Amino acid sequence: MPHAAHTREEFCPIEKLNKQMDDALNTKVAALNATDDETGDGKVDALDLKHQLDRVEAQLELQDQQNRALLRSQKRLLWAAIAIVVVLCLIMGGLLLRFNTAYNQVITTCAQVNEIAGTLQDSLAKLDTEQLDSMMQTLPDIADKLSQIDVDALNDVMAKLPATMDAVAQLQQQLNSVASFLGNVGSIFG
Repeated sequence: MPHAAHTREEFCPIEKLNKQMDDALNTKVAALNATDDETGDGKVDALDLKHQLDRVEAQLELQDQQNRALLRSQKRLLWAAIAIVVVLCLIMGGLLLRFNTAYNQVITTCAQVNEIAGTLQDSLAKLDTEQLDSMMQTLPDIADKLSQIDVDALNDVMAKLPATMDAVAQLQQQLNSVASFLGNVGSIFG
């Protein structure tokens, strides 16, 4: 059985990873050095640096335009958020005012109900229980008498009542004028 020679890198994975990273870095540096020759003349000189500087300035200008557009957009969003907050505050203020008005009306109504309840309690305390019993006993008789009333006849009487009252008023005026006349005649002879 042949014995294979083992390298140190096989036993230590960190060193293997370091070597891979070093190789990748060296490859990247070589690629960057190869592209540093902007003019293609085979050497890196001031003209190459000028081209690189122009490219970086163009990228910065583009980035500046993007940043300004982003700031304008953020500013619009901020103003929209402020407007929404102001509108919500106005709505909440209006609702608070309406709730306060409703609350005051409820409190006023409760005070009136309490006053009426107190008056009723006082009236009930002063009421003679015998009178109350007698009124309660007459209520069924009153209800029976009301149920026996002919509604149509009652409506007829109610319809004719204003005309009858007018006739009574005219009769009263005539009696007053006759009494006045007789009083005048009596004063002539008397």
